[in-house]
Amino acid sequence: MLLKGNPKRACIYFIYDKSGIIDDYVIYQLKDLRVNVSYLLCVVNGWLETSGRKKLETIADDIYIRENRGFDVGAYKQAIIEYIGWSKLEGFDELVLMNDTCYGPVYPFKECFDWAAAQDVDFWGLTMGICEMHNFPSEYKEYPFAREHIQSYFLVIRRPLLCRRDHREFWESLPEITSYSDSGLYFENVFTNYFRLRGYAFNTYCDCTEYLKLHNYPMIIFPLQLILEQKCPLFKRKIFTEPYAGYISQCVVQPALEVLEYLGRKSDYSSSLIWDHLLRTQDLSAMVRNCHLTRVMPRDFALPAPDVNLSVGVVFHAYYTDLFEQTIQYLDSFPKGTEFLITTNSEKKRLRFEEKSKKSKHKFEIKVIENRGRDMSALLVGAANFVQKYDLICFAHDKKTSQEKPGSIGASWAFELAENMYGTAEYIKNIIRLFKVERQLGIAFPPYPVHGNYVGLGTGWVSDYEITKELLVKLDIDVKIHPKTLCVAPLGTNFWFRPKALNKLFNIEWNYKQFPCEPNNTDGTILHALERTFAYAAQDAGYYPAFIMNDLYARIEFTNLEIQKVGSQSMNDWLRTSQLEAIYNRPIEEVSNQKEVMHIPSNLEIIARQTDNINYGVKQSLKHLALALRYKFPRFWALMLPFRRLGQKILGIKTVRY
Repeated sequence: MLLKGNPKRACIYFIYDKSGIIDDYVIYQLKDLRVNVSYLLCVVNGWLETSGRKKLETIADDIYIRENRGFDVGAYKQAIIEYIGWSKLEGFDELVLMNDTCYGPVYPFKECFDWAAAQDVDFWGLTMGICEMHNFPSEYKEYPFAREHIQSYFLVIRRPLLCRRDHREFWESLPEITSYSDSGLYFENVFTNYFRLRGYAFNTYCDCTEYLKLHNYPMIIFPLQLILEQKCPLFKRKIFTEPYAGYISQCVVQPALEVLEYLGRKSDYSSSLIWDHLLRTQDLSAMVRNCHLTRVMPRDFALPAPDVNLSVGVVFHAYYTDLFEQTIQYLDSFPKGTEFLITTNSEKKRLRFEEKSKKSKHKFEIKVIENRGRDMSALLVGAANFVQKYDLICFAHDKKTSQEKPGSIGASWAFELAENMYGTAEYIKNIIRLFKVERQLGIAFPPYPVHGNYVGLGTGWVSDYEITKELLVKLDIDVKIHPKTLCVAPLGTNFWFRPKALNKLFNIEWNYKQFPCEPNNTDGTILHALERTFAYAAQDAGYYPAFIMNDLYARIEFTNLEIQKVGSQSMNDWLRTSQLEAIYNRPIEEVSNQKEVMHIPSNLEIIARQTDNINYGVKQSLKHLALALRYKFPRFWALMLPFRRLGQKILGIKTVRY
């Protein structure tokens, strides 16, 4: 049926938020939708805050709050049958069913409705999908194209189908929906073919034919293409939160980044509508990954910056006197107008820094603080008043990691932090520019180290998850964290931040007694919990974090990550095996009982020992395991002697004793 004149439309808009909050992206969506419908019913599963109700009352005709059961399908069913009723629905030309699982519209909904009015259809939607076989009703298996269906986030039913018994029977026969899988099995995956089998016509605003040849769910793989090529007004929220491990098996996980970049450059739709909702509701680790919150900036030339004034302050905790000169050289790279607070832990060091900095182009305020709490008390106690004077703060400290051997491991981390915090004058300007351009960026810091023993950092929580969780509760920072997800934190405690993003930390009157005395533990203290709190405090305040690095260091980082990746394990084993064989000048199986290393080979010696036919089957893998056990757990290795001999006999390995 074609629509003529001014069609009368009803819309059932489904909302679910566990906190009962109505986000601004929903209001933006409803305001545009309201232009095209005569009657708007908002159905809320669960509950609704007073402020949320007031927002909806300015737009919706009715608000129906129901028990949180049945997902969107249960809400539609109850609204159609009980709240609105069939007799009232017969007075409308179209019924729009829409939920809150998308952001947008990027284009006015009116364009979709105008297109649809000229289509001779009984029902229509925006996009098509293909259901997975495990979620596919058996009664449709023999029907051509049966797995293709209109996606139910936006579905429109037109007269006369709206008034037909077929339509009524469909809703009245729907079973109770108890899971997300059920909603697909009994509604989304069925609706299109249920009515197609009965002779009803349908169409979609976006032609998804080519996209469906590549993926069952174009909305999460090709959102930007749908926006640009098909003028799709909506894009799914889940592109920002889809579990990365599964996502990367289907694409390079570019969708969220592509959409954000497009919105920032060519659309009037504000990305703050997205960020405000994501930061309030989602796990920060998912956002960091899916949105690729990593910023790589030029080291040696400054990018054009908008004409926005940001006052900049630097807080630097200077502890190691032998690093004072290096510190001053770095600080001299900051632009004119930057103000500095240097903290140190003794009058002697203060005078030493003052003497060393006489030739600097900057003036430094140097403050002696208690030797308790290290850099953390320097920031939260010593610099608390200083920080509040500025729009942007660079907080850093000199670093040695004495517990790591050889010392080059800690020195390399210090290099990584310095290079990616304030490596050159041009790079510093680019960081300041970044905060001018990205107004919801609240905190930025270098990436985690991936060299030496730091590879074992894993998610970054180490043994500090529980104490961080407790601290977040005490600080009233309400965010999602989990011990198995990435800890988003400035490990090494060097970071740039907007003071207003960390208000909850600075609103507390910290004192030195709240921090442990020296000597301090290398993990498990309030210092380590605070280190892991900053990014979550920013999230709670409505700001996102970013990892930052300069383009020169990015080249190093890429290589380091490449060598650490899972697929490189056999290559790494081969290189280590070759090194050990060169050290001992013997095959790897003859090395297992060697007591000490007498010679460290050069690269040329290692290469000379490499062969082209090393077999990485079970036998070789067991040899590598044995070697690792011998050197990592020598006592356990000794206890395993009977099993080792049995293994040597089974594998046919001859061991030479020395």
